[in-house]
Amino acid sequence: MKTMNRFSRFFRDRRAAFSGLMLAVSVLFYLFFACYDGAVICVDSPSYIHMDISREPLYCMFLAGLRAAFAAAPAGAFGEDAYLTAAAFLQSLLAASAAWSLAAYLWRELELPRPLALLLLGMPLAVSLLCRFAAQRGSMYSNSILTEGIAIPLYLLFFRFLLEYFRKQSGRSLLLGCLLSFLMISARKQMLISLVMLAICILFVFFRRKKLLRGLLLAVGCAALVMGGSVLLDLGYNYAVRGEAVRHSSDGRFLTTMAFYTAEREDAEYISDEKIRELFLEIYDACDAAGYLKHSAGQGWLNRVSHFGDFYDCIQIDTMWPAVNAFVQENYGDGTVFLSEHADQVMGVINRSVIPHNLGKIFGSFLDNFLSGLITTVAQRNRILNWYSLFVYLLYLFLLACQIRRVRREGADERIAETAGLTLLSILCNVGLVSLVIFCQTRYTIYNMALFYISLLLLLYDCGKFLLVKRKRMV
Repeated sequence: MKTMNRFSRFFRDRRAAFSGLMLAVSVLFYLFFACYDGAVICVDSPSYIHMDISREPLYCMFLAGLRAAFAAAPAGAFGEDAYLTAAAFLQSLLAASAAWSLAAYLWRELELPRPLALLLLGMPLAVSLLCRFAAQRGSMYSNSILTEGIAIPLYLLFFRFLLEYFRKQSGRSLLLGCLLSFLMISARKQMLISLVMLAICILFVFFRRKKLLRGLLLAVGCAALVMGGSVLLDLGYNYAVRGEAVRHSSDGRFLTTMAFYTAEREDAEYISDEKIRELFLEIYDACDAAGYLKHSAGQGWLNRVSHFGDFYDCIQIDTMWPAVNAFVQENYGDGTVFLSEHADQVMGVINRSVIPHNLGKIFGSFLDNFLSGLITTVAQRNRILNWYSLFVYLLYLFLLACQIRRVRREGADERIAETAGLTLLSILCNVGLVSLVIFCQTRYTIYNMALFYISLLLLLYDCGKFLLVKRKRMV
């Protein structure tokens, strides 16, 4: 008995040591770049630093909390922007913890060899390196002052607990999944995909248990809890910062940008308000003259998606937003909250009036964007990597189909099929949501890049193990 206890303790200690090694590798990797690059200010960073009303509350609160903490220090103890450096370091630690947590969970749960566990850990790190060097961003998201600095690692953690809930129906995993979904949605609206994923998993789990009604009630309850908490945080944050319990503004600007991109000049006739019709024509004519609109795109899919990506910000940020803000100030007066509410109303009128008449063109742009998003999830969009993306997706689907077939016929590892299936679902949900309203640059699709290659490695590993066993039997 003592011998067995010693062996068990030795085995546990070795596993704990290896898990600690993976954590140390991850932490050192991210902290090195945090030290090397420091906090990196990007185009969108000032809107978070200055708590713009168009931004969701969580990341602004995170930066404000650090700013207040450093302001409370003795005068001269830190530099003026030291809190941004602290944010970069905290984000780096979060990224390291998330990469380690997912890899360590899969290693333990699937009883994987240690070299494969290190490869799985390397996937999020490799994606970060691609952002830093191959994409020529000059920094990783973990030390950029952007919501991606917290949203990407939080999504990896969310996926880890989603897997655990899917397999074990653990109440703890479901609760943590809801909490992480709440945090992500409060940081950026794109993270609504986490709530979609959560609801689908709940429904599927209860469908397998033949208790679909109970699953539907639980999914609705979780969605209400997460969205209700997000709304309350938004209202409370704006009340504390601006003195009014309002939600952040400008969510509709993405749809309005799509409305302008696919519109024709005669669509102004559908706007009944004369002043807003004139505003529409002012923005439309400026965009049309500059060649920003869809009818100015060249022939072929690559030309269309490149044109959309190149001129999306030109429509929204350079043309539409300044014109709408000037219109609101001229017609409705002053005040940040007051102006933002009226700007949302103006854009809402344009959306309701124009979009229904261009659904065909919007759907065409959606399909173009969807294909582009699938590519940018696994690579960059260019003529060579487009073919690589097609190959790697076909390989992934083939291996997943083989894994599902072997689960049913030969008792292969169902957990690997579940991981790969949930990853594929996550990619489709994210790319679908993003494609509806904005162009699919890597910044919006990177959430699933590491997950895709982790799942591909697992599929290749189990397929190789199966072929090796089969070969030994034949010999």
